[in-house]
Amino acid sequence: MKIAIASFEFEGNSLSLRVARKEDFGRFGHYLGEEVIKVVTGKQLSVTGAVDTLQEAGAEIVPIFMSRCVSGGHVDDAFYDEVIQIISEGIAAALPLDGVYLSLHGAMICATEKDPEGGVIKAVRERLGDPSIPIAVSLDLHAHVTQRMADMAQIIVGYETYPHVDAYRTGACAAALLVRAVKGDIKPVTRIKKYNAIVPVLGGATLNDEPMAQVATLSRKIEADGRALSVSYFPVQPWLDMADVGITGLAVTDDDPDGADDAAQEVLDAIWDRRRDFELPAFVPAEAVARAVASPDRILIVDAPDAMGAGAQGDSPALLQALLDVAPETDAAVYIVDPETAAKAIALGEGSEAEFQIGAKQDDRWFKPVQANARVEKICDSVFTYSGGPASGATVSTGPTVLLRKGGIRILVGSYPFYEHMDEHYAACGIDITQMKIASFKNLMNYRKLLGPGVQFIALHGPGGAPLRLQDVDWEKRQRPFWPADDTDSPQPVPHVA
Repeated sequence: MKIAIASFEFEGNSLSLRVARKEDFGRFGHYLGEEVIKVVTGKQLSVTGAVDTLQEAGAEIVPIFMSRCVSGGHVDDAFYDEVIQIISEGIAAALPLDGVYLSLHGAMICATEKDPEGGVIKAVRERLGDPSIPIAVSLDLHAHVTQRMADMAQIIVGYETYPHVDAYRTGACAAALLVRAVKGDIKPVTRIKKYNAIVPVLGGATLNDEPMAQVATLSRKIEADGRALSVSYFPVQPWLDMADVGITGLAVTDDDPDGADDAAQEVLDAIWDRRRDFELPAFVPAEAVARAVASPDRILIVDAPDAMGAGAQGDSPALLQALLDVAPETDAAVYIVDPETAAKAIALGEGSEAEFQIGAKQDDRWFKPVQANARVEKICDSVFTYSGGPASGATVSTGPTVLLRKGGIRILVGSYPFYEHMDEHYAACGIDITQMKIASFKNLMNYRKLLGPGVQFIALHGPGGAPLRLQDVDWEKRQRPFWPADDTDSPQPVPHVA
């Protein structure tokens, strides 16, 4: 077997102002050819799972390209086109091929291409020429799966877990099905079913017996009963302002399109039936801080509207202002993106005190900078390695970073937004959050790994790039009626998009 592999991962957000250009992807690395194998070896990435599985099957692997970036607004057209060309030419140079594996996120946005991942698969399919050569794709659980993607890829497998802990398994599963298809053991077909609905991300955990965990259990039962080779559920990245975005059920079967349709529909209905259960309590910043101070537990405050993992800028000072107003002497830790403040603090040096205008410089649509006279406590080594999650083992940086101190509040000011896993970024600057009454996270799910006896969470709601109340967003392209903007008892189909 001769199998080509490529990876191009980005999660877009229509409400975000950030444009991801080549240099932004470059901070996480551009890898060509054999560099791909070297960089993924020993990690827990989806690509690693695929590579390990293909190697165990004795396949000749042709690595083409890999690059990823933190979530944001949209990918620059020029870079997207460049990647399409690299992958397309790589496929052409590798022919003849027996199959292709692609690791994608599934929620990319571009200014021009309205279905970016579909565009990647289309470019590969056109270069392959033969429609019978199988393409296997692994996706994030929050992917926006289009009909074009399902029509062109025989195999699509999504993450099962949120928090995401199964990227490796997902890549391995997609590659294992690809091997079986190449050998002729199966003839995979992928089918999707969609409703015009979006659900809050905060309530989408697959832990314990939570709503999405119940959907996961149903999906695994369908597989165990032999009704499908693989079943995936996609509650979707909800901040995508596109007409055809919606919750999705997906199934891969062995030459049984009707069975795939039935399984996908069953999973989709399971998400729809639990739609109200995804909405969790949330509070404005001042109330959240007051509740945290009054609690006997340590509290992790989830700055949901400014979640960097959802594509927001990470520079909202709303929580910082609330801490200064409500609990200025309480031991607390917050992270905020503000390269200007970081540069000023670095120039002043450790031990200096100065007046800083913090936050709301990258995105000033909702807030003004917070004024604070703070001490430069530490200039930090901002490099850390993820201890888990979908980027487990990867090393990242928050750029020039400083630790400011104002009363009891530790303000970690970085230059780049990034995908928070747990507390690696705090630890990299010497902040032990177990000693903090309050620690904030700009991520909608991974903080749950830090919960336990004596550690609870409180979520924020309000304006930002990733607002929890989806019904309050001024959508421009979504078509009504759709849940939750319209409280319909019957699910509505996703509008057809040419």
